[in-house]
Amino acid sequence: MKTITKKIIGLRAMYAPLRVYKLLLHKSSYLHATGWSRSLRERKPVDAAGKPLPWMNYAVIALLKDRLKKDMRVFEYGCGHSTLFYADRAESVTAVEYDEKWLARIKDIAPGNIRLIYQADDVDGAYCRSIHTTNEQYDVVIVDGRDRVNCVKQALDALTPNGVLLLDDAQREAYAEALRHAESRGFRPLALEGLKPTGTDLERTTLLYRPDNCFNI
Repeated sequence: MKTITKKIIGLRAMYAPLRVYKLLLHKSSYLHATGWSRSLRERKPVDAAGKPLPWMNYAVIALLKDRLKKDMRVFEYGCGHSTLFYADRAESVTAVEYDEKWLARIKDIAPGNIRLIYQADDVDGAYCRSIHTTNEQYDVVIVDGRDRVNCVKQALDALTPNGVLLLDDAQREAYAEALRHAESRGFRPLALEGLKPTGTDLERTTLLYRPDNCFNI
């Protein structure tokens, strides 16, 4: 029996490099199908066809592809390739950015349904409150920029009654206060984890939502 067990273990060990090879190089593997390999080559978050993706884990990206609708308004703290991704799927996207040079780069390639706002980086100041300057409510808010705890606190009041907020990198202890605050306001958390484009670590994004929300979760 021990001999048979050793042979089985030996066979598994022999096939392990082949599985690694397939994961890294085969066109049908997870890394290629999601665009992770292409993202690594191009040093930016894109799918297998080269289209822009949010720099969030692939479980969240799959959810956004499925649940974002053309009649939704999106607000984003921190602009980038994600802004282009949302603009392709939503009615409009408003994004605030503290880096003027990066903002200018995105502005050059932004379609007409994107509104970009510059706001200097601060803590519990104008940056986190920039969402209120638009005098609108949003179906989806993505917190993926600076001062995230205060951005979550401010953004909850700018959501539509069925709106959903996404806090990226929610595994960080520094953002635990934001999650506790949202739950005290009646929001439920749903954590999704996985690999990010170009990333190697397990990353988490937490969705904060109420019953009868626009994502039907």
